[in-house]
Amino acid sequence: MTLKNLFTGIIHDVLYTDSSFISSVKGTNYIHGHCPYHKSRKGIFLFIIGLVPEWRGYYSRVWMFFFLRKKYDLIYAFFYSIELAKFASWIALQKKAKLILHIADHSPSFINNFEFIKILDQSEKLCCIGQNMKDYYENIFKKSFDVFHNLADDAYLPLTNKINFTFSESNPLKILFMGSLFETLHKGAINNICRAINELNDEGYSISFNLYGQIVPNTFLQEERTTPHINHHGTISPDERFNIMIQNHCFVVPSSFSKNIKAEYKYSIPTKLPELLLSGRPVIIHGPNEMEAHRFCYDEKCGILIDNNSIYSLKSALVNLYLNYPNHKKDAIKTSHKLMNKLSISDQSPRFQSFVLN
Repeated sequence: MTLKNLFTGIIHDVLYTDSSFISSVKGTNYIHGHCPYHKSRKGIFLFIIGLVPEWRGYYSRVWMFFFLRKKYDLIYAFFYSIELAKFASWIALQKKAKLILHIADHSPSFINNFEFIKILDQSEKLCCIGQNMKDYYENIFKKSFDVFHNLADDAYLPLTNKINFTFSESNPLKILFMGSLFETLHKGAINNICRAINELNDEGYSISFNLYGQIVPNTFLQEERTTPHINHHGTISPDERFNIMIQNHCFVVPSSFSKNIKAEYKYSIPTKLPELLLSGRPVIIHGPNEMEAHRFCYDEKCGILIDNNSIYSLKSALVNLYLNYPNHKKDAIKTSHKLMNKLSISDQSPRFQSFVLN
């Protein structure tokens, strides 16, 4: 959605490499090329006849002949893995086009990787999604990176609907998590939030926790979801997200406290964070202070930051939010106005288009 808005006004085709996006894209300028493709022997047949572009690190000119016949001046790659960077590099070389790399997620596989360094050398311009990622990459690779955050559609933000400021059993404080929940990425932090909410309800507070999105594996949080205060509503379409947001008082962004997850994902930032920060509603960031979301909010002096793995700290923050919601909402509206020029599509789109076209 962000890239669709950023490229408005630029004549372009879109190549999706992930089959899970097929149902959400429409139009003649959308091309699908599954990469990386499954490495099983069965995949070689589809590769040979040109129905998939890649198999075991080899690329198909037959596929390119069928699906990428046009001449392109520029290949812009928004990617999160070395496989996708190599694929974009190959297309740019075949088309004799300039290459721009936009790193969407940090991967340890990028570091000390000769192939990746070669692709960086090939690229006309480089950018990434956060300031800390930029600082880290510039130090490691000795190259210049621009920063383009994941951006928010400010046509709907900040949220302007009226909501209740006092809470009761019939009108609880409604807290929202929206997005995919992965046990590997969110375990610990999301469990803490569920437990804190359940305990506060037992103590007489009225709080509900609404989760929208897939849960992977589906057994994750199974015990927590048995209480009436934790509600998993399933997946939603991107067009539904603002209707969901306006029904809730507060949003949460959890990150696992696992050492391995911190090491691998500390430079990544949740795609939904900009929309949450521009919403005019309080946002709770619960996870290690090394994570990019926490660092960004700390630097911008926004959000409710809980960086210790503590149920007590979470409960204290939630009670404060419960009893002083009007003040927290005022702070959230100030945050929305302050960050609009950094995180909104309408403010950042001209800068992005200038970066791409110049």
